Amino acid sequence: MNRDERTFIIQNVRVSFPHLFEKPIINGDEGKCGARLMLDPMDKKHKIMIDKIFDCAHTLVKEEFKGVKKIADEKYCLREDPSRAEYEDLLILSANSPDYPVVMKPNSRERASDVGQSGIYAGCYVTAKIELWPQDNTHGKRINARLVSIRFEGDGEPLDGTRISESEAVDGFDVSDEEDFEFDIEDEAA
Repeated sequence: MNRDERTFIIQNVRVSFPHLFEKPIINGDEGKCGARLMLDPMDKKHKIMIDKIFDCAHTLVKEEFKGVKKIADEKYCLREDPSRAEYEDLLILSANSPDYPVVMKPNSRERASDVGQSGIYAGCYVTAKIELWPQDNTHGKRINARLVSIRFEGDGEPLDGTRISESEAVDGFDVSDEEDFEFDIEDEAA
């Protein structure tokens, strides 16, 4: 199976745990950049994408793991994840990057240089390009996903409760005349 057959662009999907510009520290060890994509099997477009990803994953198992017809559900990058309430009734696709994924500025193909330029936060909607790949090593046989690129598409309810909109941030600040902020430098020096 060639690279194009293993590559998918998933549109309008919520993102969780976006680690795009800095590698996270997990239990004292450096993790990988990546994100979790929250696909809703009740959404028609997501359902089509889920089916395509599973078809590809099952083909990879047959082609790459000689003599193996099936691997356990938890060995796939796309699966149910009961660990968090917001994942209920969804399938979660974990996609990591060996280095750093390409993160684009909103409504652009231009690369973002930091989180602020990307607009991406946990709970927003993104378009993501992923590539499936088979893992067969001392850690076992798995079908993983590599996060190739990602772009902000729209706001969603923040998952961690820390995101504050600009209007919320400036709410309560009154606009005053410039005179109120002037002070006499000579008085301060005395």
